[in-house]
Amino acid sequence: MILRTGNKAFTLIEVMVATAVLALGMLFIHQGFLNSLDVFDYYANYLELAPLANEKIQQAQDELRRLGPQAKIETRGEFSKGNKPIDWDLSYNSLDEENGLYKIDLAFSWKSALRRARILRSAYALFDEKK
Repeated sequence: MILRTGNKAFTLIEVMVATAVLALGMLFIHQGFLNSLDVFDYYANYLELAPLANEKIQQAQDELRRLGPQAKIETRGEFSKGNKPIDWDLSYNSLDEENGLYKIDLAFSWKSALRRARILRSAYALFDEKK
């Protein structure tokens, strides 16, 4: 725009619109960055906890294979990993009593930013009475 004096300048409205557009662009960039950090944090925790989940499932499978219905398996607990409390919940039920088939479900959960993150695992165990 050219003023009456012949000087080129921007009006206040043009400056405000440009500032709003730039602020909105920065907001979207910032939001995308925070989302990628949240995903990275989840997968970093996943890589640490997946072996522990597999070990817990394997312990439950071993107990059910050896003892079957008499197995005394711990079903809940909490531990700390990197100053972060991790809750776990294990459940098992018989799918076929006659053949001794059991389904095992395990869930690890922890607080991550604004949500509760979870890792779920399932496995099967077969009780062999002959052993």
